[in-house]
Amino acid sequence: MSVPASFVETHRESLPVVPLRDMVVFPHMMAPFIVGRESSVRALEIALGTPEKRIFLVAQRDPKIDEPMREDLYDFGVVARVVQNLKLPNGNIKVMVEGVKRGKLMDFEEREGTLWSHLEAYEIQYPMSEKLQLFVNKVLGAFEQYAKMSQHLAFEGLLPTLKLDEPDRLTDTLASHLTVPTAEKQAMLELLSRYEQLEHVSVLADDGAGQEDVGGGPKGVVNKR
Repeated sequence: MSVPASFVETHRESLPVVPLRDMVVFPHMMAPFIVGRESSVRALEIALGTPEKRIFLVAQRDPKIDEPMREDLYDFGVVARVVQNLKLPNGNIKVMVEGVKRGKLMDFEEREGTLWSHLEAYEIQYPMSEKLQLFVNKVLGAFEQYAKMSQHLAFEGLLPTLKLDEPDRLTDTLASHLTVPTAEKQAMLELLSRYEQLEHVSVLADDGAGQEDVGGGPKGVVNKR
């Protein structure tokens, strides 16, 4: 399903890149992790030296690769803002980031000791409609059942944080809380249509996906990037 052009604004940006292992960050999501690779530390330092403190986070196709190149990264990632950072004694940096918007990697280069992305950023403003509201209610019901079976999620605690009148924030929040493999989360990140993303969330929830921790879910501080 295509997204009406009036719902999506696009523009080009260039940002330093931090590749992620076994992790996908969504817009509106707060995520902590540790930055340890030299090029990633440099990317973070560059971002922290700017007023916006923004970086581009993109998942690796193979988390075992230590020095990923363009072909080792997915096409879609997220423009994120560094909210907190703490330099650790071993030189690593512990960070908390907030996802801002989706981005598609268009070009890639090495400069200033790190990786830089040239990307197309997407700002999606999907209006709530009666049809979409009915679909949202259906998905929330499936997600509530999924949460009851999950050892990692309390739906009662999550529900007050959901912006039920903001389809974009709602769908990304639900997707980020599914404990499913990285490839599944990446597939949801790449969907711009809220109907398609909600359908994907509903199918995974109905299937009971992620009852066991198979990677890609929020786990606190994860392995260093």
